Amino acid sequence: MYLAYLGQSGNTGRSLNDANQPHHVYAGLLVHENQSVSLTGELDALYLRHFNCLRGETGSPRGIGAGEVFQGKGVFASWEPARRHELIRDCMDVLLRRETPVIVAYGDKREIAGGDADAGKPNPSDLIVGRFLAALNLFMDELNIAGVDPHDLMTVEFRTRDFAMVAASDRSTRPGLMTEFLRSDDGIDCSTLLSDICTMDPEDSAGAQLANMCAYFARR
Repeated sequence: MYLAYLGQSGNTGRSLNDANQPHHVYAGLLVHENQSVSLTGELDALYLRHFNCLRGETGSPRGIGAGEVFQGKGVFASWEPARRHELIRDCMDVLLRRETPVIVAYGDKREIAGGDADAGKPNPSDLIVGRFLAALNLFMDELNIAGVDPHDLMTVEFRTRDFAMVAASDRSTRPGLMTEFLRSDDGIDCSTLLSDICTMDPEDSAGAQLANMCAYFARR
């Protein structure tokens, strides 16, 4: 099973007029369950290198916020740009070494909501998450048919080998969103996606922190 760590950037809630954040971006990192522990270990080693302490210890930040690091805010206000950029590179290198797949979905918030945020308008975040889930489903389908001879695709019977579970902050999604997506009448077979979204505190999850960082830089 794959864990799809879902990060987001650009969520301004009901306010759709922020010229600095016109787009809302979701980025999902696909990490196989047997690599989730080692991913956490790599982030712990990164904390030790840059903060001289492990996560949760005195002196370590409560999560690595991409915006704070990039702009030199919060605990990173006293850091020189070169030091902050090195931290960002080290975070991204964790994903590059693992060749971690990243799925990105985004949208213009005002365009999606029809230029208004009235209750009758669609929620931009819900639609963008729907785009992400559709892309994740396609990726899992391709992953499952990999290795099958193209000439046999229409005749051979093959079973689903890998599934995906979305792991997200409760601030990134709302309850029931996955159920609504799976029950939509678009005629899409989503049998590779688990019906529940695992919620977590992103500050306690290595995958979620790195996913949020990918979403932040994709938006910028």
